[in-house]
Amino acid sequence: MSLRRDLIRDTVLYGVGDILTKAIAFLLIPLYTNALLPDEYGVYQLIVLYVTIAMVFQLSGMNVALFKHFVVTPEEAKRRELFTITLIWVFFSSIAIIGLSILLSRPLSELVAGTSTRTDLVGLAALSSGLDTILLVILLIFRMEKRPIDYVAYSFIKILLILAGNFVLVWHFRMGVSGILLAGIVANLVILLPLIYRVSSYFVWPISRKLFAHLLMWGIPFIPSSLATVILTLSDRLLLRYMDGFESAGIYSVGYKIGGAVLLLYTAFRFAWGPYMFELAKKSETARRTYPRVLNILIAILGVAAMGLVGFSQEIFSLFVGELYYSARAVLIPISLAVLFDAASLFFGAALQTRDRTIYIPAVTSLAAIANIFLNIMLIPKFGFMGAAWATLASYMLLALMSFRIANPFMPVKYNWGKLFAIVFAVSAGMAVMWHLDLLLMRIGIFCTFTVVILFCLEDNPFKMLPKGRLSEKP
Repeated sequence: MSLRRDLIRDTVLYGVGDILTKAIAFLLIPLYTNALLPDEYGVYQLIVLYVTIAMVFQLSGMNVALFKHFVVTPEEAKRRELFTITLIWVFFSSIAIIGLSILLSRPLSELVAGTSTRTDLVGLAALSSGLDTILLVILLIFRMEKRPIDYVAYSFIKILLILAGNFVLVWHFRMGVSGILLAGIVANLVILLPLIYRVSSYFVWPISRKLFAHLLMWGIPFIPSSLATVILTLSDRLLLRYMDGFESAGIYSVGYKIGGAVLLLYTAFRFAWGPYMFELAKKSETARRTYPRVLNILIAILGVAAMGLVGFSQEIFSLFVGELYYSARAVLIPISLAVLFDAASLFFGAALQTRDRTIYIPAVTSLAAIANIFLNIMLIPKFGFMGAAWATLASYMLLALMSFRIANPFMPVKYNWGKLFAIVFAVSAGMAVMWHLDLLLMRIGIFCTFTVVILFCLEDNPFKMLPKGRLSEKP
């Protein structure tokens, strides 16, 4: 099978699976927006921020180190050792984080819930982060071995369990944020038991201390960059909580989540693209020829999705969102556009991973994160949660720019800037026109027109964007 068919197959599988799982997850939006008040949803989003930060330290970049070394290592015995080392690390680091969270439960409760009495939320969040971390590493096996069906199947089952748990605990028993966390914990435990049995053949002993240290040193630079990414994507909720209240944070988060529908398409591609990105980089000329073509098409697809999401947001909100959250619709334009620049950053910064220049990653992401904090502080007092939304877009634009400026010298790639700018401009124009139209038929016509314009900007045949033949073949 050719590289082109491999990538298309994996992207479709990850895409269909991710769309199905996210589609089910989106059913939680009407549940949450009808069962939780905006300030309660704001508390939940701050819990999500805490869980995400905890996972950064539990992983310590070991998941990235495992992925990179596993893909390029042909020896099965060493692959198993890499996996064992990573799992041991995340297991004990998770226990440490849970213990620390219990000790600091009162101040953490004050931070995320506005009161020191909700220590139960802190404990549940810490346990949830530990289980999520372990599950993430185990599921990496299926991605690294290019088994998307297995990956999607387990992910889909987990989402079904979370959905069922939320309906029982949040809707029926009205347990609020505690019910959301408990539903996730139960789902993780149910999935982990058969998964551990299935991947038990990957566990080996003894393990090399030298290899352990090498993986840890390779992964540690990702801690500051991962924290910067968390700041870039979630810190605005915390700033909104202090500068505009829990309610503002909750409303903004709903708009952000719906705007993230475009992100699920990008995520599906990124999951499939990871192994190919490293393999293509083995042959610099192949990478230089392939990266720009793939990026153009990816931006076009994401752009059409973003334009459709914004253009038909009236119908989407009336179907899926409680009335108290309708004002979140305005967030969609900047948030969905930010995904396009996030996707561009993946390609612009690829050389930092493929050329082992991970030490530069913290600098790139930290700069964008600092800019995000500064812009939020400047804009939130004047514009509320819309200030946070535009700060997010500006920060991702800066992330793309800095990724290119720092990474490109290590593996120079010539991108077709004319095509990229034309696509982004067409997407933005289509959004602006559709946003101001009320008649559905007119919006459908505008959407179709701008979609044709975007496809015209591409020129290349999407099915001929990749070189034929397997990567392992000699040129």
